[in-house]
Formats: sequence, structure tokens, C-alpha cells
Amino acid sequence: MTTKQLRSKYGPDTVIQKINLFYEKNYDKIKSCISDKSSPINKYKDAHQLSFLESSSNNKNRLINDLLSSLKDATYFMLLSKKERLNTTQKMRAYYSGLINNYLERVKILVQDPELLAPKQLNDPIAKHKGVATVFDILGIIKKDLELEQKYRKKMPRAGHLTGLQISLGKFFYKLRLSGIIQKDQITIIQNLFKSFDVDWEEGDRENIKLSLQNPAIEYFEKMRLDVQNISNYHYPKSLNDKIIINMIEQNVIFKKRVRRF
Repeated sequence: MTTKQLRSKYGPDTVIQKINLFYEKNYDKIKSCISDKSSPINKYKDAHQLSFLESSSNNKNRLINDLLSSLKDATYFMLLSKKERLNTTQKMRAYYSGLINNYLERVKILVQDPELLAPKQLNDPIAKHKGVATVFDILGIIKKDLELEQKYRKKMPRAGHLTGLQISLGKFFYKLRLSGIIQKDQITIIQNLFKSFDVDWEEGDRENIKLSLQNPAIEYFEKMRLDVQNISNYHYPKSLNDKIIINMIEQNVIFKKRVRRF
């Protein structure tokens, strides 16, 4: 199945468009919920205050805006039913798994052909194609990363109706913790959000939020953060200059963030 066929089958663009639309429509509602006078967020100041001269009001607004930016995907999932959340996660995972498999198979076909653009004629050797050799070096790194991504996906827990919320709230929980907000208050903030959006999850008491939502969310996020950091530790061949390597790292980070978004 081609990339175009996969896109037609799973309709990922429709999901992304809805995420953007839902976030825009509900932005004020999320902001109101987080910044409400009763919200625990009002007890804290951003741990990364840029200046002692910065007003507490500006500092608080910056913290709230930072938190809001991490709730884009979560807003969408909060507005879906359990069944819709599960279907969306399964569909998007199937789409990205299909893409990864397609990419890997195509790369394998190329790297397994030592005569690419340099066909042999009996015992008459030809000079090594330096351009193709560089391409092979690049494809070798891409192949390695696609195989790692494929392996990661095989080990992923089975998708459930909470998976979309777990993954999409990882960065939010991370930012809350980074800002010095204690776990008790983090859970209260989530409870307020879920109540405001009438999230389809009857079992969402404090303990369940901690065990079924917060812990997996942090685990997903930390795994992603670690894998992104490790990209810089790959062995890059000497044939690749710094500019190419930097670009490959940047593109790989973008790729990982996209295929692990759901």
C-alpha cells in the first residue's frame, strides 16, 4: 500500500484538522479553567522566571500560556467519547505503523543493491559512485532508526480508551512538575479540566487519575524525551558533513514526534 493509499484509508489529515479546530474553539474555556481563582495554579510561580524584575502577574500568565500550548491534543481527546478516543488512537497508530513499514521496505530495497547506478560488466570494475555511497550512508542511518521505531511500536501497550489522553497529557504533566506544582495539585487541575469538559470517564477519581493517567503519561513522555536525546548519539559516518548531520537530527526529531503523537 502506498503512502497515498494509507492516507486515503485512515484519513489522518481529518484528525489533525479537528485537533486544531477543537483547540481554537475551546482555547478560552481551557484558559478559564486553568487560571480560575480556585485553581491551584495560582499558588505557584513559574520556576523558570526570567528576571527578578518580572511581575508576578506576567510570570503567572507566561506559565499559564506555556501550559495551554501543551494541551492541544488533549483538548481533542477530552471532547471525545471513550469509543471515539479508542478508534482515533487505533486509526492513527495503524496509519503511522503502515508508513514506517513502507519506508523501511523501500529503504531496504535500495541498500541491498550494491550496483545501484554502478552496474558491473564482467570483470571490468568501475569507479565507486561517491554520490551514491553518501546516499547509502544516509539510508543506513534512516534504516537503523526505522527499525528502532518499528521495534518500539511492537512493544507499545495495547491501545485503550485512555491512551490518547495519556500520551497527549504527558508534556502537560511534565510542565506542571517542572514548575514545582506538587502531585496533589496536578491531579486537582486535571480533575477541574475533566469536569469542565465533561470527559467520558466515570472512574476518574484522584487515585485513578494518578495510576491510570498521570503515571503512564509521564512514562510515555520520558521515553520519548530520552529517545529524542539519543538521536545525537548515533554513529554518523565521516562522509557526512556537519550540516547534513544537523539536518538529519532535526528531521529525525520531527519524525519521531509525529509518529508517536498517538
